[in-house]
Amino acid sequence: MAAVLAAIQPSLAASPCEESAEMATEFGANTTWGKNLQPSAATAVLALGKDIRWIRVAVKSESLGPDWVLTIRDAKGRPLQTMSSTNVAQDRPFWTDRLPASELYFFLESNDPAAKVRLTEYVAMSATAKRPYYSIQGAKEVWVDLFESPLDTVDTFHRRKGDAVGMLVAHSGSNLNGFKVWSCSGFLVADAPKMLFVTNDHCGGPWSAEDRWSSEVCETAVVDFSWDGDQIKREFGCRRVLRDPSDDLAVLELSSNQLETPPKALVLRSTPLKDEAISIIHHPASLPKQISLNCKGITDPSTAAGTVNLQSDFAHLCDTEGGSSGAPALDENGLVVGIHHLGFQKDALGKCDMFNKAVNVAKLIAFLQSNPALTGYQVK
Repeated sequence: MAAVLAAIQPSLAASPCEESAEMATEFGANTTWGKNLQPSAATAVLALGKDIRWIRVAVKSESLGPDWVLTIRDAKGRPLQTMSSTNVAQDRPFWTDRLPASELYFFLESNDPAAKVRLTEYVAMSATAKRPYYSIQGAKEVWVDLFESPLDTVDTFHRRKGDAVGMLVAHSGSNLNGFKVWSCSGFLVADAPKMLFVTNDHCGGPWSAEDRWSSEVCETAVVDFSWDGDQIKREFGCRRVLRDPSDDLAVLELSSNQLETPPKALVLRSTPLKDEAISIIHHPASLPKQISLNCKGITDPSTAAGTVNLQSDFAHLCDTEGGSSGAPALDENGLVVGIHHLGFQKDALGKCDMFNKAVNVAKLIAFLQSNPALTGYQVK
């Protein structure tokens, strides 16, 4: 787990400003497979590199009528998941759970030799993101692990706030626009009567705004509130998405097939941010939950004017990375004051502004209030 928990060193040779400042990050690979399984056939094996942390596989029933049972095991023969013909609709792929292994073995059993299952594709996730992109103030990132740090660095108050922060992992694509896997951060804004999870609209896919948040993206998305360096899963699926592309906001209604009580939602602040200390809890580079502590939020036009749209955003000096998109910016009382969404940008003269940007929480409150279906959030 040391590789999972270690911070990634930035490349000093790389420019701190990218052409696109959006902070989703590529994470793993979506691969077409096309492996057929029958009861009489040899065991199918999927063996990937040791850096792979978990795998999801799309399973498709290719035969009408026959009952079958598919068991997926790890390299030691331990069962990871079992599914049957009652789980998988004809001609429609069914995605497995996240399976915590880098090597999988597939066993198909049926009394009918005509039973046939096809493994159509898989998504493999490594420990950390691909092509890290840093928006940090110094030569090294200033964030710390939310749970591995000593209590005199990260107190219990902030650890509990972090329960509501999750890592969104999604994958989608086609032969036309390519297959992509990516991750973002986000947070629970309501835990009842529905689970509402806030992230950025650009976290709906690394394509143009009109192509984001397709039904496939929502169907395959996973929000894990326990991506923390171990194999414990506290994950939920996506039922539907309400979007506000103009302010780069998306609210996901989450679903779960498990008997899992949702984390306690964060509370939104009713008053505007001033130039004051904030903290951001996030998954930079798809790492376990990190916190950028006691950094400055900036709303002063004389300081943040230029690349920062102060009508909707504020600037901040918290170090972030690809994968930090959608993370909550918290004030000293733990109230949400913003949603991080952009990194460093070049100004009109081509100079890097060295500002990260967060959507002002007032924009989120207005969006929530404009949708009667979005209830259960708290504003203080």
